[in-house]
Amino acid sequence: MYTDIEINELIKCPKKVIDHPRDIGINRGSSKKIFTMESSNRQYYFTGFITQNRFFQENFSVGLIYVPKDVKGKFCLIRCNGLHGEVKEIPHHSFFHIHQTKAIDINNGIKVEKHIEKTEEYSTLEGAIQFFINHINIIPEHCSKFFPPPSGQIEFEF
Repeated sequence: MYTDIEINELIKCPKKVIDHPRDIGINRGSSKKIFTMESSNRQYYFTGFITQNRFFQENFSVGLIYVPKDVKGKFCLIRCNGLHGEVKEIPHHSFFHIHQTKAIDINNGIKVEKHIEKTEEYSTLEGAIQFFINHINIIPEHCSKFFPPPSGQIEFEF
């Protein structure tokens, strides 16, 4: 059984990147990168993901998955999402938002981060990545090594 305090500790504990972000290809129109992390005290293990739709760049997700050592399975703790397009049944898709899991859901077998909060912390994938790595507390030397902030320069592909 988890508590919300434990969930928040998992999100906020200092983390080291142990396997750098690597591209795993395109699935359902989105590019995806994954990476692995462990807590600085080596007590917890995580995977992270970054996805972005190839045609709609504002449709992205950056998330943290907890992989318990003593229990089979894994679950997403938090994900920072972009715009998915407004849908009447899902109004949060029309703004930048953060999904987070709660202990009551995990304890009841619900592995969907259904608690949603609108955010103005970011408006691009690059901004979401910078917010995410700080929010989940990746150690500073790994932030700069694996997730350098955008240069602000326009980059052209030829």
